Amino acid sequence: PLRLKAAAWPVRGRTEGASAPDFGMAAAAPVDPISIPTALGAREVLDVGVSVLNLQKIENPQASLHQCASRYGAQAIRSIFEKLEQKDAVATFEELNLSDNNIGDDGAEWLMKGLTGRTTSGVQVGKNLKVLLMPRARMGTAGMKAMGGLIGASDSLENVILSSNICDAAGVEGEFCSGLAKNRSVKSLCLAACRLGDRGASLLADGPLRAHPALEHVSLQYNRLGPDAAKSLATMLAANQALRFLDLSGNSIGPEGALALVGGLKKNKGRLQRLSVSQNEILLAGAKAFCQHFTSPDGKSLVYLDLRHNGVPYPGMVQLRKELGRPMDGPEAEGWMMLFDGRQLLLNR
Repeated sequence: PLRLKAAAWPVRGRTEGASAPDFGMAAAAPVDPISIPTALGAREVLDVGVSVLNLQKIENPQASLHQCASRYGAQAIRSIFEKLEQKDAVATFEELNLSDNNIGDDGAEWLMKGLTGRTTSGVQVGKNLKVLLMPRARMGTAGMKAMGGLIGASDSLENVILSSNICDAAGVEGEFCSGLAKNRSVKSLCLAACRLGDRGASLLADGPLRAHPALEHVSLQYNRLGPDAAKSLATMLAANQALRFLDLSGNSIGPEGALALVGGLKKNKGRLQRLSVSQNEILLAGAKAFCQHFTSPDGKSLVYLDLRHNGVPYPGMVQLRKELGRPMDGPEAEGWMMLFDGRQLLLNR
């Protein structure tokens, strides 16, 4: 019998010569399917037997963040852990992505209770969770406190992103700080754009950040931090042993805060390796202090320093570049990044 080669199929939208689709190939069966309610009043089958549970559902370019946020909510979180409780099962997922969902304070509370609960044999339900992604989850003060309880009870969490949940300083006060202080596993914590202010940053710096044994990366971007927050963080740097990357971009620490941080860096004895203070209004005085530290023997451990967009006037840029040995008319005059034996210094007006 005559057989047509796959290359001869005139199928629209497929490159000529490509293999014919295998219509007999079925999708992989769910490992542990459960039925959960959506915020739109429907029900949906979700596979909780996977290593990555992703509820940030943006399957096509036409899906909006509003549509994503409207899909799952507190009731979906509650249903997931009620089903696991009925099965007396441990959650298998190592990564949980709830980004851009309307989880809210109630959902955060259910999440904390579900992951910290235990099976009849005494095993913690969330013992496998390593990555928790919850930016823009519409949590407030109560939700952030619940996250503190979760962090404090976890021995496995390593990466926690809670950015853009407007909780103010009250959100990290009490339960959050005490939970983070109890934790020994988290390596990266992102609290960007949570409106923490000076008081919130001080609560963290004077508390859990001071002596956390594993935390290597902290992001406090866009949190309305001023000179007082910088002073608290400088004191923290003098005592901290583990932190390697501190991101303070998009705040307003000013020249006063910059000088305080440089003092903290000197007392840190080279443990911090990466620092960003871009967009902080540190002006020429602050930028000069950082540049002098970067090129000093005490600053040799800094492999990345971001000083961009800090209101340094053009004559000040000329002066700094000359002092750094990278003059404005030199080969690196066009770029923002200057290299010092592989170390990166980013500087512009």
